[in-house]
Amino acid sequence: MCDGCPAHHAVTVRNWLNSEFNEHWIGRDGPILWPPRSPDLTILYFYLWGRLKQIVYREPLENDEEQLKTRIQNAVKSLSIEEIRNSFNEFRARIEICAEKRRNII
Repeated sequence: MCDGCPAHHAVTVRNWLNSEFNEHWIGRDGPILWPPRSPDLTILYFYLWGRLKQIVYREPLENDEEQLKTRIQNAVKSLSIEEIRNSFNEFRARIEICAEKRRNII
């Protein structure tokens, strides 16, 4: 049941997160605030979430929470330092382009 908002933001969900994670979760109206929709200019949205999803769901996944947790852990461990470094370099280059374009507008 939702209280007039998306299910992921319902009071019951936030209460569960508070009890399960002892007020140590990040999210909209959570103990550690985070905007409902983050701008694409974050390294997590720009690179990490998509890459992890690609690795985790490469093979069909059964409806098994433990299998999902294991796949996520293995996906994170599979990322090489070089791959992460390249993503940061690309991210920085995009930020610099955005900053330059903004300077030209002003």
